[in-house]
Amino acid sequence: MRKMLLPIDSKTVPEKVISYLKDFVPEMNYEVTLLNVISADRVRNNNEAGVVYAVPPLDLETPSKEMLAGFEEKLRAAGIDAITTMTVTGDPAESIVKIAESGGFHMIMMCTHGMGAAKRLLIGSVTNKVVHHSSVPVFVIRE
Repeated sequence: MRKMLLPIDSKTVPEKVISYLKDFVPEMNYEVTLLNVISADRVRNNNEAGVVYAVPPLDLETPSKEMLAGFEEKLRAAGIDAITTMTVTGDPAESIVKIAESGGFHMIMMCTHGMGAAKRLLIGSVTNKVVHHSSVPVFVIRE
């Protein structure tokens, strides 16, 4: 079975994603791994005592897992059953690339967030960084 990594960063995922997954997953025999990366900056800025956590505190990890479970439920309702979920902490782009390459994934499917070229040039985007640094093919869906 082939492996697809699907990074999720918000509770609302466009119907386009589900539509593409309905086409790709059965036809290409993909197992989908839903990934949410909790930004290391959010972990650092979320604690009050100035302690940096090696593992995300429950108040960040729990919403992440709930979000992934909700999206997993939508995919199962759409007939996609080969699904796993994963929550990690770190730099989103670096984490996605590292997991895709070390986990033997065959494809990364990501959404853009409509960021203009000027803004993307100045601050970058996770999708842009993944596209340029991953050795795994990246399928980009424009929102």
